[in-house]
Amino acid sequence: MKVAMEHENESGTEHNRKAKPSGKPARSFSRHLAFRLSLVIMAAFLVSGSISYLIHVRLFTDEVSKQFAKANEQAASRLDLQIRDIYRISNFVVFHPYVQGVLKRSAAVVNREAFMKIYDQNELEKLLMQVKFDENKLYTMYLFDTEDNGFYFTTSNTAPTLLRSDIYDEVKTRLESTMGNLIWFPAQILEQGSDQLRNVYVAARYMKDLTQVKYGIMVMLFEESLFSEDLNELARDEKANVFLYDRLDRLVYTDMKDGETVPDPSKIETDMTETAGGISYVYVKSQSKQVDYTLISRVSLDELKSRSSIIFQANIAIGLLGAAVASVLVMLTGNRLLRPLRQLVTAMRRMRAGNFDTRIGIRTNDELGFISESFNDMARNIKSLIQEVYERQLNEREAELTALQAQLNPHFLHNTLDTIYWKTYLQEDKETAKLVVSLSDMLRYALEPVDKHTTLREEMTQTRNYLMIQSSRFGEGLHAMIHADEDILEEPVPRLILQPLAENAFVHGFADKTDGKTLMIRAVRIQLNGKDAIRIEVKDNGKGMAEDEIKTLMAQAMRTSGQAVPSKTADGKRRVPIGLRSVVRRIKLLYGEPYGVTIESKTGGGTCIRVTLPCEGD
Repeated sequence: MKVAMEHENESGTEHNRKAKPSGKPARSFSRHLAFRLSLVIMAAFLVSGSISYLIHVRLFTDEVSKQFAKANEQAASRLDLQIRDIYRISNFVVFHPYVQGVLKRSAAVVNREAFMKIYDQNELEKLLMQVKFDENKLYTMYLFDTEDNGFYFTTSNTAPTLLRSDIYDEVKTRLESTMGNLIWFPAQILEQGSDQLRNVYVAARYMKDLTQVKYGIMVMLFEESLFSEDLNELARDEKANVFLYDRLDRLVYTDMKDGETVPDPSKIETDMTETAGGISYVYVKSQSKQVDYTLISRVSLDELKSRSSIIFQANIAIGLLGAAVASVLVMLTGNRLLRPLRQLVTAMRRMRAGNFDTRIGIRTNDELGFISESFNDMARNIKSLIQEVYERQLNEREAELTALQAQLNPHFLHNTLDTIYWKTYLQEDKETAKLVVSLSDMLRYALEPVDKHTTLREEMTQTRNYLMIQSSRFGEGLHAMIHADEDILEEPVPRLILQPLAENAFVHGFADKTDGKTLMIRAVRIQLNGKDAIRIEVKDNGKGMAEDEIKTLMAQAMRTSGQAVPSKTADGKRRVPIGLRSVVRRIKLLYGEPYGVTIESKTGGGTCIRVTLPCEGD
């Protein structure tokens, strides 16, 4: 078979035509390639179009917002100046001595003579004539004393001489929540000698003298153009609106029709986009610096988005056109480009059939030629590689068996420790001999199955062995005490529940303590829910733990995963030791509530671990 394939490489295309399968797979691949390339191109155009559209909308929105905000600030500044002038005019009237005298006399005299009232009215008109030149939007001014006797000043021949009672009642109601500031609200009045209604803005304030004694009420009616001239410039677009609020967030002016919903000024922020009435608006908000008025403007984004969608549609059209062109080009050039690939597919099928002597001819020096060469190298070496893998697996198994045989078994380790014990004992090193005996007993005890129960006496004995070993390490720096009531020493308990708790004190509790280490282990009988139980306390005077660290340790100890828990978290905090976790989990699984492990500790105050177990028969 190898000779036949080499002959094919040398002789030309005749044998190659016989060896290759039908062209359906290659043509199918070319169609798939054309289809997928078309999808990629179209997706690229779609993504780029979407990004361009979003960037365009965002940039345009930001620019509109900046310009709109700037215009809003300028309008707010102009309104601020205008309202300050109105405050200045009102202050001139309120603090004028003659005005105060007229209103106070009017309130003090119950039945004033008519000529005196006419005289005061004429004098006030002369005095207030200057107001007409200072504020040309002023329509009418009414001055009321504390008894609701009124005087008026007007700049129009059609202004009514009397203020409607409902407007005056509204003024007094709104003034109750102020200390002398102007209040504003829109109203309609009937012009004198006509049935025509006129839209005006009412501004009113309390009139107080320098001692803050109220002596009257000032009511001013302004032309509607007071606000509309400046603010309507912000709402020239039919899908734009403007709203003016006073310091109490009450609406003073808007270009919207009655009954339409107005925004809540406390919920509006500059550059905020929100939908109202099915239309998306961008809002800008300005605050007057002097009179604490809020000006909010909004403009619709619908028209902007409709224009920007042209970019998105153009990108879709270009993407479809690019996909069509790419499909035609791939189909025209695919047969020639994919011929080496079809030969590679034929050779791979033979390889899959088990013919590892298969080779293909290399006719190009491009990436496909490199693939063909790599395939030939793979085919030449695949048998040897398979053999090497088999041999390596056999060698690994043999090495594993050898390693297992070389491990120390418990009998050998017991014999070795026994030999060390007698050697040290004969050399009269009795302290070391005791340590060896303790270690040997602990090893024998630990090699027993964990699920095999033992007695509390045996647990105490093995814990004493452990403490003996630790005493030889720390000497007089360690004070250990262990005690259990006699009547519970023969109670069955799970194996290896005390030594891990004692070890936890040495590893963590005494980690930063050089001397004065104290460890006390005490076991007593208690009553728990009317039944006998065993309470074991392991208490140390170590560095202790904070409350949140105890909660973290107990939460980790109750994890059901069998994986080992690292001793520290990524942020450096201590995690639950493996021994402590094993004790907590085993008691929880064996006995359930109300038995288990609790931890009581505080930073710098030591730790007390309490283990609660059932007595036999409970």
